[in-house]
Amino acid sequence: MVDKDELSSSFFPLADEFRSRDFPFYWVARLNAKYSADVDTLLKPHGLSSSKWRILMILHEHGRLSMSDISVHAVAKLSTITKIVYRMQEAGLLKTEASPQDGRVTEVELTEAGEAKLDIARQVTSRLVEKAFADFSKQDIVYINQCLSRMFHNLNAL
Repeated sequence: MVDKDELSSSFFPLADEFRSRDFPFYWVARLNAKYSADVDTLLKPHGLSSSKWRILMILHEHGRLSMSDISVHAVAKLSTITKIVYRMQEAGLLKTEASPQDGRVTEVELTEAGEAKLDIARQVTSRLVEKAFADFSKQDIVYINQCLSRMFHNLNAL
């Protein structure tokens, strides 16, 4: 929990001493932008983008999902996910089908071609992940994830 005295620190936006470089969201935004740009550069020769890669990974991990569920996991608008999914379906990477429980819901799953494309993407992006975490221990990564998860839950708390 942040102490009242710490609210005047350089990481608190209302403080006179505020410096963007001390603000965690500054680094989260920069890191996300850099990582996404680097992933896009690596995947473009393979006909993928960071968004397509994210969808492949989500479906690989979770199996068959609705478009809405994919958009939640991908942190993207449903309309954006829908467009990308249908392009990926045209490329043979995904298949879509009406949900047996609710015909208004479109469910998506990987095809064999999608799994094969994911294998390539994982190989290509693994080098970037190794570079990003070159001097981090497993405990460092666990701690970072715990902190980010706590921040996310704090923002979702009523």
